[in-house]
Amino acid sequence: MKTRKGLDWTEKFAAIAKEGSALPDVMIDGEIVALDHNGAPDFSTLQAALSDGKTEDLIFFAFDLLFADGEDLRPLPLGRAQGAAEELLDARKGRTSRSATSSISRRGGDAVLQSACKLSLEGIVSKKLDARPIAPAARKPGPRPKCRAGHEVVLGGWKTTNGKFRSLMAGVYRGDHLAFVGMVGTGFGQDKGAAASCRR
Repeated sequence: MKTRKGLDWTEKFAAIAKEGSALPDVMIDGEIVALDHNGAPDFSTLQAALSDGKTEDLIFFAFDLLFADGEDLRPLPLGRAQGAAEELLDARKGRTSRSATSSISRRGGDAVLQSACKLSLEGIVSKKLDARPIAPAARKPGPRPKCRAGHEVVLGGWKTTNGKFRSLMAGVYRGDHLAFVGMVGTGFGQDKGAAASCRR
């Protein structure tokens, strides 16, 4: 299992790698995520899992099947390649919930983005399903509309979960006073979180 920069992270994701070892000779492009209690991807939870070395509950979402049994599938339209990835993952024996295919929606982009925002997701990724790319770079995602706008905030405190430092308290100035606006996930592991708590 390699990162986009070519680093070998197989040991970091041992549970997913073990399940993937049952697949035939293939190369799959995807992303590993952590899901919150609502089943939505949560980046700060992913960072904390990596920092703590607790990656057993992470999920691999397959985006694209690049090679299969020595055949280069990159010239195929993305929709067909992803469909092949879905068939491959669904057909494997002894499958668990550690891998899945990303969902494709053929509705208009505005409607999909609105649905994503209602589910408190970060945004969507746009790709052309019928494109026949000449080079791998052509398969890269298109626009990435986001649900959440950016804003500068003041970090005024922190919150713990089960004794672990997990999130920061953010505020903004309204007039001459500081108003609380919400929590910001930090992604700190337990050891780094404890050190941060001691440095208050």
